[in-house]
Amino acid sequence: MTRAYSSFLNPMIRTRRDLTSPLPQRRRSAMSSQDESAMDDWSKQEVAIRTEDKQQQLHDELNPKRHCVHQFFRLIKALTIFCATNMGVGQLIGIAYEVVDPIQYVLRIYVILLALLVVLNELEWTKYTKDSTLLKIWITRGIMYAFVGVLGLEENATSPARQNGSDSSSSLALSYLSIVAWLMVACGCLYTLFGLFCLQLLYDKLRREYAQKVDRAKETARTTGLYGGDNVGLVEGGVAATTENVV
Repeated sequence: MTRAYSSFLNPMIRTRRDLTSPLPQRRRSAMSSQDESAMDDWSKQEVAIRTEDKQQQLHDELNPKRHCVHQFFRLIKALTIFCATNMGVGQLIGIAYEVVDPIQYVLRIYVILLALLVVLNELEWTKYTKDSTLLKIWITRGIMYAFVGVLGLEENATSPARQNGSDSSSSLALSYLSIVAWLMVACGCLYTLFGLFCLQLLYDKLRREYAQKVDRAKETARTTGLYGGDNVGLVEGGVAATTENVV
């Protein structure tokens, strides 16, 4: 009876053992190889992503960029320099080729000197313009710039070439100088308006942040050994040699 019962149970036990037994060795080896290959591919992809991220981070750090608001303020500065330069050159040409009375002559000299002062102030090339409270504060700076523009408009309106009638080329030149003078007035009004809304504080903050980025870029360049020397030639020429006059 016991043998018969055992013979009846043995096939069932073997079947259950087969169902619960591990996968065959070849299948397990194939799956292990696939898993290892997938893990290797995933690791390589992860390393590649990390390397790309580090390279991009290094590139961004070596090439600091200004904020868009900072770029806008620099555009206003560039426009102001352009207007002042054209006004000064126009007055010089007028003195050289026009016969004016002594008062007009003196006024034109004043306009030339003021235009030169505007350019020096915007470029921050002299200690006088940097330390001048009148030129440093945007409210008073804007008033002075607008005054220079008004002087240019007055000199343009009282020009002998305009009063006596002139050819088309002279008329075109006078119209161009008039537009430049109006642009100078507009730049002065913008400076005054920005000063009233305390945007000069924002501009100074953006300048300091950009100067710090430049310093970090130089330090990173020296640390990584990508570039040498004190005048760090960063990628794309995005960083100046010093940060004292970063605008």
